[in-house]
Amino acid sequence: MPRHRLALLLLPALTLGVIALSALWDLWPLEPLTRDVLWQLRLPRVGLAAFAGAALALAGLLLQDFFRNPLVEPGLLGVSAGAGLAAVLVIAVGMSGLWALPLAAFGGALAALALVLAIGRRLGGGSANLLLVGVAVNALAAALVHLLLSLGDQGLLRSASFWLMGSFAQAEATLLLPATLLLALAALRIRQRGAALDIWQLGDSEAAHLGLDIRRFRRELLLLASLLVALAVAQSGGIGFIGLLAPHMARQLGLVRHRQLLPATIAFGVVLAVAADWLARVLIAPLELPVGILTALLGAPAFLALFMRSQRP
Repeated sequence: MPRHRLALLLLPALTLGVIALSALWDLWPLEPLTRDVLWQLRLPRVGLAAFAGAALALAGLLLQDFFRNPLVEPGLLGVSAGAGLAAVLVIAVGMSGLWALPLAAFGGALAALALVLAIGRRLGGGSANLLLVGVAVNALAAALVHLLLSLGDQGLLRSASFWLMGSFAQAEATLLLPATLLLALAALRIRQRGAALDIWQLGDSEAAHLGLDIRRFRRELLLLASLLVALAVAQSGGIGFIGLLAPHMARQLGLVRHRQLLPATIAFGVVLAVAADWLARVLIAPLELPVGILTALLGAPAFLALFMRSQRP
């Protein structure tokens, strides 16, 4: 059996196994108290980790396709930083309510995307220009976040810093369920556009020659990727490198067509996020590491290794 087909058969079992391990770790056997912990705390947390991993992985796949560069990561377009800035503003002004923080983060992510697209259009709209503008917007939003934190009190610093470093501890089913529905719709749309994504990899001129509307397709890719990042960041904060590593791991299986890359990328994103959350809980227990710090510690060396490999003649 070809390696990629065997991997596609084994990936669901691996994904479910990692989810089960994370959910049941230190709770087995299930007594009445641990059963309550499982249903009320652990399963929503694992569900948020799985959701965020899948969303970030899909966003990474789309952005790597958009730029035709396997080293692109969702944070480079400034969407995550825009969401973080909006969230810190909400915390700073003292707004409360279940929906206040995620809605603000979602709006900040889309505002950052609109700014990148507007400036990029003035510069000609090329992929390289968009990437450079995204890096600039990312730096600007990060600077404004640090300015707010330096001017705020210690309560703001603690609340905002933990959120910006990433965590799945604040999972809420009332937020997770509609976000998961949007994720499913986005994944379905990406699957429908699988053939167009395959054509896109041939280059602009070849894709246009084969009948693809380049401008509309580029806009759709960016909007879908930004929606996915915004949905994830709005609930879990800044979680880096999953969007970089998951598509690369799927491609390492020899998968080329997007109808196969899509489920494999989702599976690897879920595995990476759930495993990172599990490690964050157990490495220094009873204390807990921010998940974003852990993914950065593991993802940054992986990124450097990928970059060095891409530079080899």
